[in-house]
Amino acid sequence: MLKIKEKINFDCDVLVSGGGPAGSAIAYHLSKLGLRVIVAESEKFPRDKVCGDAVSPIAINELHEMGITSSNIFRKANEITKVGLFVKDDHAIVNLVLPEHLPYHARIIPRIELDNAIFETAKKVGTEFLEQTRVLKYKVLPNKVITTLQQEQKVFDITSKIIIGADGSRSVVRRLLRKETFDEDYQLVGLRAYYDEVKGPSDRMDVYFIEDNFPGIYWFFPEGESGANIGLATLSKTFPQKQQQVKKLLNDHISNNKDISARIGNGKLRHKIEGWPITFYDAKKEVTGNRVLLVGEAAGLINPLSGDGIQYALLSARWASEILKKCFEEDDFTTEKLQPYKKILDKELGYDLAFSNLIVHFPRNKSLLPIWMKAVDILVARAKNDQKFGEIIVGISEGTFPSFQALTLDFILKILLQGGISGSNYFLDMKKQPSDFIEDGSLFWKSAKQILSEISHDRRSNMEWISQIGKKIVNVSKYAIKSTKD
Repeated sequence: MLKIKEKINFDCDVLVSGGGPAGSAIAYHLSKLGLRVIVAESEKFPRDKVCGDAVSPIAINELHEMGITSSNIFRKANEITKVGLFVKDDHAIVNLVLPEHLPYHARIIPRIELDNAIFETAKKVGTEFLEQTRVLKYKVLPNKVITTLQQEQKVFDITSKIIIGADGSRSVVRRLLRKETFDEDYQLVGLRAYYDEVKGPSDRMDVYFIEDNFPGIYWFFPEGESGANIGLATLSKTFPQKQQQVKKLLNDHISNNKDISARIGNGKLRHKIEGWPITFYDAKKEVTGNRVLLVGEAAGLINPLSGDGIQYALLSARWASEILKKCFEEDDFTTEKLQPYKKILDKELGYDLAFSNLIVHFPRNKSLLPIWMKAVDILVARAKNDQKFGEIIVGISEGTFPSFQALTLDFILKILLQGGISGSNYFLDMKKQPSDFIEDGSLFWKSAKQILSEISHDRRSNMEWISQIGKKIVNVSKYAIKSTKD
């Protein structure tokens, strides 16, 4: 029987929605394979993106393989060799350790410069960019994808073999693939302000843990000789719903926190404070479909502990390109053929992202806020006196070290030991000032009664919180068992 095969005039092999680090990086890798790649980017380069601007050693390793570490942009970027961890009455300065397999320490590279560097690198190997162009919708057919785009007032279609979603937290490609909107349980919110004429070391970034924003963080990242990126990240479900309230949190922190005030000095705000939403990883959700694949933040590849997504954007772009190379060799872009990409994500990132998700879920219960803050006090106190412990804490948060390093018996015993030391020091001080003990005891019982009252007042929410904790522990355990078998 004679089979008639449709002859298709493809406009490109791959259409990528979004030209940020994930989109431009996958375009670079696929263009190097000789494929014709078009990237639809909603803005015009160079363009800014609201971000903390911290680029981890693992992310820099990916940039190194692309040749970007030899650029002026990289050479002038601030090298980060220390991290300051600040709580209300204490702080620890941790020297960063660099694993042997990584060539560079972290850098602070403004996104307007970083994204443009990856964009230019992709163009050099043949990627075509359609700037100021948005993806409106796409339709997957048995042997092609037809995508409708808009460039200013012009609406047109592009036919490709596959579409890549690299269009961030509000990804159109992801929304159409999953047929859903965003989920508040997997949302962070970030705010950023640039300051000039600030003080302090240019090789140290600081992180602040404050009750008003916990389990979120505040940060101070040095930029250039006397600039700084100052901001906050917080969970959507626990932050104030009005944008002005979130900005007030950051402004109050900058004005009232003595540690950050000391670094800012007479520094001046460069531009207005800007914010952005961040979606992090839900392992149950699809990242591939028939002729569709998601990378970077569009796939939710964000570290919930730090809000960092650049590292995962670059890694996922390379991993996806390796899977797509085989798909193009076999001319097969079905869900089944793209499934190995999800398996790579689960193998390489599943444990770390599940562990981070569990950790940030504990402090969502605001009734127990005094307990969470005390736990942070203990961690910082231990990091202050134990460099190795501090290196692991900081390394996990920035993604340099895997999360399982926090689950060792030695690590847990150090936390318990520090808790014991803090308690014994307290009782020694009590002998010197008995009146303080009486006052603290009164405050303790008052806080305990308030906690119990809040828990009993909202039993449903607390039971849901406990249920989610249980599910997340089971999820982490599955990855742990799987990793030991591998």
